[in-house]
Amino acid sequence: MNRSEITIKGVPAKASKLENGNVNLIFKIATYDDKESIYSVIVKKEYWRDAVIGMTDVNYFVIKGELKACVNSKGIPFISVEATYIKIFKFSKDATGEIDLNYEVPDGTDEIIDISKLVNENEDMSIKRSKRKAINYIKNNNKFSNPIVVKKGSFVIVSGHDQYAAAQELGIKSVPVSYEEN
Repeated sequence: MNRSEITIKGVPAKASKLENGNVNLIFKIATYDDKESIYSVIVKKEYWRDAVIGMTDVNYFVIKGELKACVNSKGIPFISVEATYIKIFKFSKDATGEIDLNYEVPDGTDEIIDISKLVNENEDMSIKRSKRKAINYIKNNNKFSNPIVVKKGSFVIVSGHDQYAAAQELGIKSVPVSYEEN
């Protein structure tokens, strides 16, 4: 049998700890016919422990895993996903307490952080044209094309100055970053 992989992004409808210490996350995902599919994602306790270190308010998951065909106790088939990768993010909430789930996390993102933490050592660098392109991309797609690459620990921007400048101009407070070792 072929192995299949799936990436699930979003907020789980339900989470429960299993007897063996693994965590079961239930995601409801809209389908093409305005119904929803239910995905049960089994996260091994080791992945879960590593993913939640330091997290206090988790509200968005990116999970990659292998698909497993299963049948529940009532004989109803469902798809289970055994997680092979998990990343957890905290998104800012608006005044009503809602999370903007239209926000798409770019591939390679390690964390979503407050833009004020970033250090731009190249303030004078001329990026007008690329900044304009980044602004247009963010406005048209409601997401960043790539995470801003920063040095781990110091938050000095390594690349993505155009995305940083665009985020500042658009008043975006939280930005996706990818870490580079010092």
